[in-house]
Amino acid sequence: MATGWEPDRISENEIADGEAYHRALYINGDIGRPANWHGESAERLVQLVVPNIKEGSLVVDYGSGTGGSAIELLKEVEKRGMEISLVLIDPLVSWFSKARDLLKGRPNVHFELSIEKDDSGKSSFRRLEDMLGGRKADVIISSSTMHLVPKRAIRDLASQFSSSLKEDGVFIWDSGDLESDFRPDHSALLHDPYRAVREILRHDEIRATRLSEMSNEDVLQHEGMLDRIFPGPYSMDVILDALSAVGFSSEIHDEVIGFSNDDAERFAMVPRLSEIAAPLLPGEERDEAIRGALKIALAEIAEQGKGSHSEYRSHWVYGVHRLR
Repeated sequence: MATGWEPDRISENEIADGEAYHRALYINGDIGRPANWHGESAERLVQLVVPNIKEGSLVVDYGSGTGGSAIELLKEVEKRGMEISLVLIDPLVSWFSKARDLLKGRPNVHFELSIEKDDSGKSSFRRLEDMLGGRKADVIISSSTMHLVPKRAIRDLASQFSSSLKEDGVFIWDSGDLESDFRPDHSALLHDPYRAVREILRHDEIRATRLSEMSNEDVLQHEGMLDRIFPGPYSMDVILDALSAVGFSSEIHDEVIGFSNDDAERFAMVPRLSEIAAPLLPGEERDEAIRGALKIALAEIAEQGKGSHSEYRSHWVYGVHRLR
């Protein structure tokens, strides 16, 4: 059975949020039917990871979410008749509790919630070294997470990865939302449609009326919070420079992966992500506004030559880093 963190008094809304994100990765929640974008992006990540693991390897999944990358890795490991120890790490209770639900019956799987509160209620991230209890990993993976780490925190996180790996260890990650000088002109970034939805809904009349009923201070705080759901992209060079500074070599790969309009809608409707439309009310009001804005955003991306009437093309980068 899985060990480590277990959810405590999780709410119905948190359960629904985790289930919705899981269904954005897997059609109807069936782990045998990954959505095309998740299946393709995870397949390339797993291809890069598997040659670096062996029987009994300790693998850390940093930023596990609902367990999508871990599920795909375990499928391949089991196909090869191997057993590994897997540590899943994430700060978001709603998504992480779904990962626990999906993987709780598997042996050699351990969960660590990466955020904690002090006696005053202030939250902070736990260090990777502490979560591993001094153990060293053979492989650290991080899927669709690095672009969410603030630039100011990248160097310290790189240092944590360095100190948590064995001498011959490797850190492997992917992201569909980082700028690079080699992104093909016919591709977009993963979160471009949802940032566009956010901008379109700034001008929604009902939303504007709701904001007008708030104080200026509350509006600024509210809008700043929503801007952080899909933050603006930065260059992958920020990550590569930080990793190099703490002793990692770098090997980079990339893929262009189709993201269907249907999958994009499921993604945008995940409760935590659909907050970009707040203070529109959850339910029909918010859903209709997001669907309308997303239709416009995807049409604009297609007109730019970065998609078609049925999908947009997202550019993914993959990093493989070894200690020099």
